[in-house]
Amino acid sequence: MLIRLLPLVLGAALAAGCSQAETSAEAESAAASEPQALTAEHVANLIAADGAAHTVAVLTGPADPTGIDKVFAGIATGAPEWLALVPTIQPETDGMYAEGLQDALADALTHNAPGVLALIPDHADAYFVCGATSPPDARMIAGRAAVDAVTVPTLQAAKAECIRYFEGAEPELAE
Repeated sequence: MLIRLLPLVLGAALAAGCSQAETSAEAESAAASEPQALTAEHVANLIAADGAAHTVAVLTGPADPTGIDKVFAGIATGAPEWLALVPTIQPETDGMYAEGLQDALADALTHNAPGVLALIPDHADAYFVCGATSPPDARMIAGRAAVDAVTVPTLQAAKAECIRYFEGAEPELAE
């Protein structure tokens, strides 16, 4: 009798094992197909592998034209790892993408004023990052307070320039 039950028990065990393996494989496949969040490290790795121009082209290209918006959203947080990408991608952005970058930096100013001020004037335009709005909006008020609090000696020139634009100064045109 025991010999007759053994094939049934083995068959049931194999079936249970296979269904668990299929469930695990299905779960892994579903997790792999979900879009992964874009991280600063991921963008930095893409830039290191393919160059900034190619990476920006892919992030603005037809496959995912909103990819650059995800990068700008990261930069807007003011997180140091995102701000570290700015010197590399800034030369590759123009037109509306340059405006998007400057806008993200204006948002970042409220979270990490020293990090953003360190990018002025080489990789951020103080006029666009700190420019006054009329009437002053919440972002401008918070940004001004964050800039006023910066005491780092090496950032005082960028701080002064930023404050000048917060106060409504217009950029000087080159002759």
